[in-house]
Amino acid sequence: MSTVLAAIIAAWIVSVLYRRQQRKPAAELSDGTGHVLTHGRWERVIAWVVLCAAAVPAALGIYVLCRPTVSHALHETATVLFLSSAVFAALALWCFRSARRRIRVNDSSVTLLYGGRSAIEIAWASVTRVTTDLTGALLICSSTGSQIPVNKFLVGIPTLVSYMRRHLPESMYSGAFMRYKPRAHLDPI
Repeated sequence: MSTVLAAIIAAWIVSVLYRRQQRKPAAELSDGTGHVLTHGRWERVIAWVVLCAAAVPAALGIYVLCRPTVSHALHETATVLFLSSAVFAALALWCFRSARRRIRVNDSSVTLLYGGRSAIEIAWASVTRVTTDLTGALLICSSTGSQIPVNKFLVGIPTLVSYMRRHLPESMYSGAFMRYKPRAHLDPI
């Protein structure tokens, strides 16, 4: 019963943080030329928690190997602990890589950044369509075939929406948000 209650409380906390994050505008660049959409601080905290969750079974596996108290199933137990630690470590790596992604948006283009470096840049004039992918994230597509996925967990979606309203044709803009959920951040800023 306590596990179910903890799961309900955790889901409620994440929901509240997500809804609060949806309405926040993007951070303005220091030179005033645009804005940067980033992942929320709570997502980085979750990545650290997952990394700690990887350390616990690894430490238990080392303890089992160094202090063999039970002779049978010693290697099987250590193997399972190290495998579960590897799964959590891979998940933590994915979380940290995802949290490093940022999107810079200004009056000339939208740019996907990995660790501060430009990876994909799409000028507003070359945007051919804006749609959603299978996960529900926005997908900005260019005439060259480049695509920028805009995850719903980014802080600053309202700022991106206002740039899209200014620079994209009405038919492209409205078509993109017909299927996009949740719509709470689509109100004008």
